[in-house]
Amino acid sequence: MANPKLYLHETIEIVGTGSEAYKRHTGERLPTGPAGGLVGTWQQSGSTGDWPRVVNLWEMDGWDGWAAILEHQYTRGSARPPALEKWWREATKHRSGGFDRILEPAAYSPTRDELIARNVRGRVCLQEIATVLPGKADDYLAAVARDWVPIATRRGLTLAGAWRTAMRDTEAVLLWSAATLADVTRHLADVHTAPETRGWADVARAWRIDYRETLLVPSIWCVTHPDWKQPTPRRRRRR
Repeated sequence: MANPKLYLHETIEIVGTGSEAYKRHTGERLPTGPAGGLVGTWQQSGSTGDWPRVVNLWEMDGWDGWAAILEHQYTRGSARPPALEKWWREATKHRSGGFDRILEPAAYSPTRDELIARNVRGRVCLQEIATVLPGKADDYLAAVARDWVPIATRRGLTLAGAWRTAMRDTEAVLLWSAATLADVTRHLADVHTAPETRGWADVARAWRIDYRETLLVPSIWCVTHPDWKQPTPRRRRRR
């Protein structure tokens, strides 16, 4: 069955040493209205990109689910509801801004529940943001499923997500989970020289004109973290 969800991908610029506090604030959030389910909150490795930076991924119930979130987020007067405003003010202590994407999943991209059911766990994720020829994101993602997923799996990478970026037609995003950091560095060490990976690079260039990979280190609020546990619903206090 095709993945019916929609995703919010957030790249968060962190203030000073606030990464851990921000990830906790995000991971322990208790929504007071419509909200996406947290797939994860990751620290981006500074050796592979800008720092300090956190990446969040939220899963929503399709376009209607996002509509409900937007209706809750922006009141008729454009202000945020009081409870959300309180959460936002606290978050602002640890972040200075960011950049968001709405992501549409490829048919084979696993949902949050499927990641949990398949026990996809690991100490690191490899994120690829690919620039593709205009209108070719779907073709690129189809090629990934056909030609790259089997090879990547043999090299210790497990697909955690494959999406095209909505509201533009030149970008695709891939997320891979690996058991250890060494699994990723071994993969990167010969990705440009091993025959099977060189073959994939030649195929990918039919649609992909550039890409950027970064290492994302999962927090315990990521469903792919080895120590992640299903949150226990809090009981309401008796009055």
